[in-house]
Order: sequence, then structure tokens, then C-alpha cells
Amino acid sequence: MIKPMSTEFPRFLFRVKDAEIEREAKRMVEHFRIDDIEIRRDDTIKDAWLEDYERRRTIYGLEEIEDYLQKLVSGEL
Repeated sequence: MIKPMSTEFPRFLFRVKDAEIEREAKRMVEHFRIDDIEIRRDDTIKDAWLEDYERRRTIYGLEEIEDYLQKLVSGEL
């Protein structure tokens, strides 16, 4: 029997520019047991940010990310 694919998508996508930042981000996500973040290495992060902005995709700033993590850690979510 084939299992249906999950329809859940991560709430956040973190694009990182190198392997060191990618490893650190993954350690943080695992430590806080956050399962709705995808971390993706992207050598073209500068261009990707501009592309997302021009297409009016949702972009979260540091303040929104910090607020989300604080609520997650405090059990509000």
C-alpha cells in the first residue's frame, strides 16, 4: 500500500549561504524541536531574496522570527 504524501509544508524557509550556517541553523532547530522550518543552502541567496521580494512572497524579518521562537519556547504555540 502506498502512503499518501504529506500535505504539510514548513511555515518558514531559511535560506543560508554556506555549510557552517546551515549546520548551526539545523542544530538550533533540533534543540528547540521545531518541525515547521526548512533550512536550505542557497549560494544565490542575495538574488533569491530580491526575487521573493519582487514576487511579493512573504518575507519574515528578524523581529518576527524572534517573536515566533519566543512564543514557541514559552509554550504559547
